Amino acid sequence: MGIPTFTSGDPILDFFYILFNGISQVPLIASPVTGIFILAGVLLASRKAGVMMVAAGLIGAGMAILLGADFGLVTFGLFGYNSILTGMAFWSGPFVKANRATLTISIFGAAVTAVVWMTFAHLMGDIFSPDLDGGIANSVAIPGFTSSFIFTTWAMMYASKRYGHDIWPEVPQVKEEKIAGSDNPVQLKDENFKWTAKEFIKATLNGVSQVTFVENWKTGIFWVVGLTLAFELAPLITGVQDRPWFTNAYTSQWNEFSPLYLAGLMAFIGSAIGAALSILMKLPTQETRIGLHGFNQVLVMIALTSFIPLTWQTFLMAVLATVACSVVVMPALQRFFGQWGLPALTGPFVFTAWVWLIAIYGFTNIPAGLGWSRPG
Repeated sequence: MGIPTFTSGDPILDFFYILFNGISQVPLIASPVTGIFILAGVLLASRKAGVMMVAAGLIGAGMAILLGADFGLVTFGLFGYNSILTGMAFWSGPFVKANRATLTISIFGAAVTAVVWMTFAHLMGDIFSPDLDGGIANSVAIPGFTSSFIFTTWAMMYASKRYGHDIWPEVPQVKEEKIAGSDNPVQLKDENFKWTAKEFIKATLNGVSQVTFVENWKTGIFWVVGLTLAFELAPLITGVQDRPWFTNAYTSQWNEFSPLYLAGLMAFIGSAIGAALSILMKLPTQETRIGLHGFNQVLVMIALTSFIPLTWQTFLMAVLATVACSVVVMPALQRFFGQWGLPALTGPFVFTAWVWLIAIYGFTNIPAGLGWSRPG
């Protein structure tokens, strides 16, 4: 059937799609139903975070319209999600203080991110194309994912350390005890805490909710339910498209009518893998409990099971990528950016997904969608 069109010509309906598709694109799918559930879950945890989610998404979309971007891309939500993450990271997130200075930076960052999104969309679409004149059937492209968010936010966070405003909280200096003969710190145990099935599930749901910097397992439930009900709800446009309401945003790259509404399950599996591996690697327990080792894995699992057709080989590859993200990429980027007091954000997801999608070009047992990773 092809990619849906969300531009209806009705200003109110178009606004509905711009807002909620922009939110639902945070987990990489275009479904206003998913967007509504995600926003409801975020508002449940924090009204401040929910307000910034709406404001930043609309600022990014508004900047795109002002600069003359394809309106179809705007209603599809592609100018909302990165701006949302930038805005939430800088004001309602856990990294910097929430005050007038960071609010201003958030608004500015949401607008700038819309421009950077177009940069990465153009760059990633061209750099991997073997034949720019051969059309989509003879070319490949790699999605930018949340790259515009991470690079914009890293730059702004690093720059803000020079500002004369009260932005960054003081980090207490704690002398770490090292394991004998190693540079690795000894992880202190919380004698009052014990891992149980209930605590593990809560940590896993926290990992899902942390995609938008929210620590609330109830919000994670809203995410899982919303991702499971990923109906596109694309408008019926005479002569343009005739799509039933139950078309599946999660499988839109390969079969909109597929009964495999598995985005919620994939998100839960990804976060669970991250939580389990962080426990095995003896990473700080508190980090695992609040979901810091799950959100990148959520996005890896969704990306590698939705942008390409889902087969047992695809699922195996997605699990392998999620493990690599947990064991190597995320700890490495946390150490690297930690030198400058910066968070890794969704960098581990982006770099992991890029590597795996590029690799698909040479793995013929892994199907690739038209224009993604391998010529269709």
